[in-house]
Amino acid sequence: MNDTVHLHPLAQVFVIPSSVSVIEGGACLEHLNRILSVETLELPPLARKDGLICNANGRILDSATICNLGSQVIILGNNGTGDETRQTIASGIPWDEELVVKDADTAISHIILAGKAPSRCLAGLGIDTGELMVEKWLEFGNSLISVNWRCANAIQILVPTSHCESLVSALVENGAVTADMNQWSRVRILSGLLDEHELNPLNLPLELGLENLVALNKGCYPGQEIHARMESRGALARSLVRLRSNDLLPEGKKKVEHIGTVTITDSCSYGGENIALAMIPNAAAEIEEFTFDDGSVASVESI
Repeated sequence: MNDTVHLHPLAQVFVIPSSVSVIEGGACLEHLNRILSVETLELPPLARKDGLICNANGRILDSATICNLGSQVIILGNNGTGDETRQTIASGIPWDEELVVKDADTAISHIILAGKAPSRCLAGLGIDTGELMVEKWLEFGNSLISVNWRCANAIQILVPTSHCESLVSALVENGAVTADMNQWSRVRILSGLLDEHELNPLNLPLELGLENLVALNKGCYPGQEIHARMESRGALARSLVRLRSNDLLPEGKKKVEHIGTVTITDSCSYGGENIALAMIPNAAAEIEEFTFDDGSVASVESI
């Protein structure tokens, strides 16, 4: 979504609940290449790669944003998925590879700086914002900074939890404002940023428009066969859209006559209306408006 009218004039600071894992050992990238939906073998130091961890049925178990630190790789995932993700990673380690998977959920915090001019807040800290990019993490003190792959107005920061509060304070001193998770829901829905509400076993990557996070030309990974079959057939059962309505849009399933089931993944109020992300039957993706069985009406926008 290119429209930034919903964003703060400068930036808001969000401390996002997330899972964080660290894998250590000389074969980190090789091991992750067997698990993630994207290629990781040739990543240089401080490279960023966004991918997914899926099950054998192709459904999403977790998101995986990685930072390559050489013999150590940080893996940023969804809130609440850390234990399962670490178990998945550890269970696939070959007997002849010395790799250690560590829990960093409480040791590393995830900050998102989102707004129309977030880099101005960082420039005030002495950061060369011209070096910020999607494909790489920029080191600043003990923090790592990168641009969200899906939204250039959202900058992600990984920082030791012990220093999170001081970093947030420094950002505020340079023009940013703190914000709560209700405000985050608004920003992420309108910016098309996905989290555990969508990136979960109920959904397949291609249904969510995440073709960029699925590399079908790499070696085998869990779910690849399903993803390749869906891509070759070119037909999806469902797709992700944004809804707007004057009526409430509670999370869950709702029926639409002649369309079928619409699953609302997350919703909130904004500007006197209600907005939501929802999975709808793909055959209805071109419909601009529909009426639910309870009489509520929603307009449909592509993500």
